[in-house]
Amino acid sequence: MALFQTLRFPLTLMLSLIFLSLAFALDMSIIDYDARVTDTHLRNMYEAWLVKHGKAYNGLGEKERRFEIFKDNVRFVHEHNSATNGTYKLGLNKFADLTNEEYRKMFLGTRKRSSEGLLSGTKKSARYAFKNGEELPDSVDWRKKGAVSPVKDQGQCG
Repeated sequence: MALFQTLRFPLTLMLSLIFLSLAFALDMSIIDYDARVTDTHLRNMYEAWLVKHGKAYNGLGEKERRFEIFKDNVRFVHEHNSATNGTYKLGLNKFADLTNEEYRKMFLGTRKRSSEGLLSGTKKSARYAFKNGEELPDSVDWRKKGAVSPVKDQGQCG
């Protein structure tokens, strides 16, 4: 009995590490989906995806709602990748639990038609218009005028 108690923690730790290793090793970026796949299989894919991308949901029922969105996105990816005329393949990434609308709002910003813009219905300002008789310099060094900031790290944005 004492031997079991001493081996219990290392065994649990080892099994946990094996599970995490398998979850991280599972590359779900390009997936193979079968329409006959069971909900249990999709649930297991979803749980592994949650671990891989470090996702956690706070709201009651939010995990289930995100699972439904995840399933829809898996089907969409499969349908696209199954098309014979596809020139590229889709996969699952950290955004697989977002709807198209949520993704657009969070990462693409909003697009306004010119009729909805701030300047719609207003006349053009003459403040910066070139006026006859003015002489403009051949060049302007905006760095010397303090209008240009140093290069910043853009991370993954390019």
